[in-house]
Amino acid sequence: MSDEVGPGATLTGNLFHGAGEGDWDLEVIEGRWPDDALGEVFIIGPDKREPGGHWFNQFGLLHRFSMEPTPGGTISARARAMGTRVARIQRRYPKLFRTVEFAQFSPFGVSNMANTNVQAMDGRLFVGYDAGRPIEVDPVTLEVITPVGSNGEWAQMAPGLLEPMCPVAAHPAPSWEERALYFVNYFPMPGAPTYLARWGLSGPVERWPLEGMGPFDSIHDIKATSNHLVFCDLPFKLEPDVMRGRGPRQLSNQDFTQLWIVAKEDLRRTPPGESVPVTEVRIPMPTGHLMVDVDDSDGILRVHTEHITLADLMITLSEGEVTHSGAVVSRDHEGLISLAQQPGCMGTYEIVAATGEVRSADTIWDDRFWGGVLSTYDHTDGAARNQVTQAWFAGTGFDPALVSQDWWDMYAHSDHQRMVPTDELPPEGRPGALASFDLASRKVSGVFEYEPGSFPSPPTFVPRRDRSGPNDGYVMVLVHTDGVASGRRSKEIQIFDAQDIEGGPLARATAEGFNPPLLLHSYWMAGRRGPRPSSYRVSGVRDLLGAVASFGRVARTFTAVGREISSQKKAGTLPLSGPGAMPL
Repeated sequence: MSDEVGPGATLTGNLFHGAGEGDWDLEVIEGRWPDDALGEVFIIGPDKREPGGHWFNQFGLLHRFSMEPTPGGTISARARAMGTRVARIQRRYPKLFRTVEFAQFSPFGVSNMANTNVQAMDGRLFVGYDAGRPIEVDPVTLEVITPVGSNGEWAQMAPGLLEPMCPVAAHPAPSWEERALYFVNYFPMPGAPTYLARWGLSGPVERWPLEGMGPFDSIHDIKATSNHLVFCDLPFKLEPDVMRGRGPRQLSNQDFTQLWIVAKEDLRRTPPGESVPVTEVRIPMPTGHLMVDVDDSDGILRVHTEHITLADLMITLSEGEVTHSGAVVSRDHEGLISLAQQPGCMGTYEIVAATGEVRSADTIWDDRFWGGVLSTYDHTDGAARNQVTQAWFAGTGFDPALVSQDWWDMYAHSDHQRMVPTDELPPEGRPGALASFDLASRKVSGVFEYEPGSFPSPPTFVPRRDRSGPNDGYVMVLVHTDGVASGRRSKEIQIFDAQDIEGGPLARATAEGFNPPLLLHSYWMAGRRGPRPSSYRVSGVRDLLGAVASFGRVARTFTAVGREISSQKKAGTLPLSGPGAMPL
């Protein structure tokens, strides 16, 4: 590495200067917004108002965009902060709270930041977070309604009076035929159980402990087919010394994905609380998110993956850090995670559900598309869900000035799989882009490149009125850019014809002061008409009683974990690398 300061980053610095809550009428500044776009797009992410600390370290900020233009031709947008009980306390008494990396601790427990994923079903909207329970939100006002399940209905990793730490995969699996959501509730430590949970949109949360799972770091996503549930691990190393700021990373992420398959029939014939078996499958390269074909009537699971090759969610940039290229990290980029060191890649796999045999495996990538972040697909009706044939992937591009030296030391010459050798990373970088992946023909069918520094994320598929079938519609993206309106930072939304990404956006819309921070996941839902179709709520008293009643159960789990770790250390079987590794 040169001692000279290298060229600065081209990636926009307008990432974490969010405008917070607001209402906007976004004016179409180029093109024509289609008048047959339907429904609403919701996007959730950390409410970052200024750079500093990990990207994920703020409570959620939820945005809603109406896809149907107003009579005046504008696009209505609204943003509201997630107003959970603990979030409201934190805003009033911030000195009671302490943040370590992306986790927040207080006398009330471990805060549910409610900032990661959004899921709709039956006119209701739910926000997910990997270290907390799902939260139901009103899709009209964006106000918090209730947590899903009381504290006592979930397995807890750490006690708390208001918010015990309840790790629940941020992405639930909607099972449309059952009108139910499935979750994974887990404790990623040796000797601790992992549960599959089912909630029928009302009533109690049912849980089954799972048998046959190997060690893992975390679980982020679960999907449902007609007859099975499929979920995967997410590499996420939490090393104690790193969390305390006392040392560099020792352990690299795993270089594969673990998938687990559960038959719905096993759940139907097993009472909640009793164990059900899982089938474990290993595929190459780590995975961020899943898609599945709902139709598995032939006994074959068709699984599509967002691979996150060489990504590391716990290596972040710090202000003043000198990167591998010799560039100095600006404050604007502090907290950005290591995601963009390879082309964006998707996998598509056929797996025999009964045995876990991988019958076919293909990976899809294109050198025109780098730094894949998040994808979308058409889930808007049964035909589209039965067979997923197309996906749209948003990427940041590749910026050599943002390759962390810590990342380089950990991964540059490791034996991890990669599409492009690390010594051949493009010195000139690659632009941010939106790509269309044809999963049926196993190819990237179109790429639209952005101006240097700008990139789209997240993308969301939007159906059109009177459409001809699956994938007939639009893709809306939030575009992160250095754009300035009247001296203020501003961003924009764009809408594409889903079948002509390379043709560029059909329309661009923005407004003065419209400046969301870098957000996470999105979801499309039909606009709800009428009142909320449920009276389900969890009272504060019930929540408190459930938390207190669980103290003993949490203590027993910790005792079991301690015994298992001690036993594995004595036997020399405690994993020191790979999933579930512990730097002891």
